[in-house]
Amino acid sequence: MKAKRSGPRIVGYEILRRVESGEVSGYPLDPRKDRAVLGAQEQRYLVPPDVDVFELGLIDRPGPHALLPIDEDDRPLWDDVIDLLVSEAEATRQRELLRKAYRTLCATIAEADELAASVDEWSRRGEAHPIFGMLRLATIDVWAARRRGMGQLGVGELGALHAEVARRVAARIRAHVVGPTVGRRRGH
Repeated sequence: MKAKRSGPRIVGYEILRRVESGEVSGYPLDPRKDRAVLGAQEQRYLVPPDVDVFELGLIDRPGPHALLPIDEDDRPLWDDVIDLLVSEAEATRQRELLRKAYRTLCATIAEADELAASVDEWSRRGEAHPIFGMLRLATIDVWAARRRGMGQLGVGELGALHAEVARRVAARIRAHVVGPTVGRRRGH
């Protein structure tokens, strides 16, 4: 006889952030209650239940956010939302985690200069380059696959995580992996 579960099985959490009407063109928004799901062009960020969201570099803006549980049938569990208030210091730390992953990627691929030029171009237009979404999605996947124990990642573990993330993203963008000695962005 199978034991009954006490509730739906949570497969992950979407990260929600309040949005301003100018951030999502074409949709009328009420900034007091409307939220956007953080993600990349190809998919949302779905953080596994045992992953510490603040170790991944996913939330890079201060302010109110929420974690929306998603069950195994891909249904949101709105009654179980977890509210987060992200400080400026934490947002800065999150941006630095993402920048480390980006620098690792640039140190790994022959096309680092071209990628940097593309990122700069997107930045001049005030837009986030898709590579950052790819890095975040790969970070979630690698972290979930490698995570052991409950403590925070050490420097060596974080370096290994970023190296694997860089390898996966390089393969995804079909870049030439050459190692940490190519690319001008190493010191940034």
